[in-house]
Amino acid sequence: MHKKDSYSVYLKILLVLTLFTQTVSASMDNLLSVYIPVTHPQSELMDKDGITLHKALFYTFYSEPESAVGAITWKYIVNTPHKRQRLQNMNINLANLNGLKVELHEYGSKECSVVIDSSEVVSTYSSKELNKLLSYVKKATKLNMKEYEIHCPITEVKATTMVNSLPLPQALNLEKSAVQTLSKYKSGFKEAPFVNEIFYPLGYSEDGKIAYIKEYDTDPADIVLIRTFVQDLVTDKILWKDEFRVENEITGVDFKSFWAKKSTLISKKLSEYGIQSFKNLHFKNETYLYGKETFSLNSETTSSFQKDWGTAFLDSSTIILSAKGKGQKVIDRRHYKDEQLLARKAIGFIPLSKSADRVAVVVANVHRGWEGPPHNLGYEIVGASLKIGFKK
Repeated sequence: MHKKDSYSVYLKILLVLTLFTQTVSASMDNLLSVYIPVTHPQSELMDKDGITLHKALFYTFYSEPESAVGAITWKYIVNTPHKRQRLQNMNINLANLNGLKVELHEYGSKECSVVIDSSEVVSTYSSKELNKLLSYVKKATKLNMKEYEIHCPITEVKATTMVNSLPLPQALNLEKSAVQTLSKYKSGFKEAPFVNEIFYPLGYSEDGKIAYIKEYDTDPADIVLIRTFVQDLVTDKILWKDEFRVENEITGVDFKSFWAKKSTLISKKLSEYGIQSFKNLHFKNETYLYGKETFSLNSETTSSFQKDWGTAFLDSSTIILSAKGKGQKVIDRRHYKDEQLLARKAIGFIPLSKSADRVAVVVANVHRGWEGPPHNLGYEIVGASLKIGFKK
């Protein structure tokens, strides 16, 4: 065979393989139409016509029966000609709930089943609203099974009803004191001087532990991030930490839904560490009176200029507690390397109880913003004894 003929055969084989590959790939793509529950625009969820079943079209990589069942929980962005921000990129699928699973198991066998599992759902819906929504999820699933000729029994898995003993935590207003103390670093935007964390005190124990929650402002990332801490105020070590992290584009996820999901676990941990709720919680942002002594706070830092960033970042931070009749002592000292920390200052006290000889000191810190101002304002807790360790 001549080289020219060999090359021609090679090209034909290559062309056949290319066409075969494209055909196989194309067979994996498909338009899938399934019923999803949506809210009627002019009605409330619990109204008689509050929920309707809408047939939605999805473009999917494959079209197996599992997709025909599971697609009911996929995000569905409605198209709208309106320019109002609220209507742009709106997800209208009520079944797109964090934790909701609708799955087809053992398809093709006698043991096949469709499982609607809502046991891990995180949402702000009341139990009545959620039950109504799940009834429509079941109706839509039956229609989707009929459409794609899936003949399997449906099993529902729901969460065990649990009564939460803890009320919804209330945030402690630290921002006013923090912004006033760290005004040098605030942005020029009146509405957003800082990107601010939200701090929720939960309680304390008689042996010097504190529990609290921090809700983070994660903009521009599309996530809800909330962490719960139990901290030893003698050593300042974190004894227990739990994280709640969810894509915030999922329907109905906020602090209330975090609490609905996590309060039972948190209640168990607070009991385990002997932590009781604060009574008459208040924040002392200047001085703190204990016995006959008045305590005050001082912050000292060292920093070095970073040429690449055109600003100075902290090298060290020291927090000092003082009382006129007792002297002073260092309650916290930190050293930093390669951290974009602009400032760190103590802003006040959280008393544990009237009789407690230990106090929680709130320290505010400013990290450089992702693209500069507004910078990120966060909070730390430092424990301090009010009796021992002072030097005149």
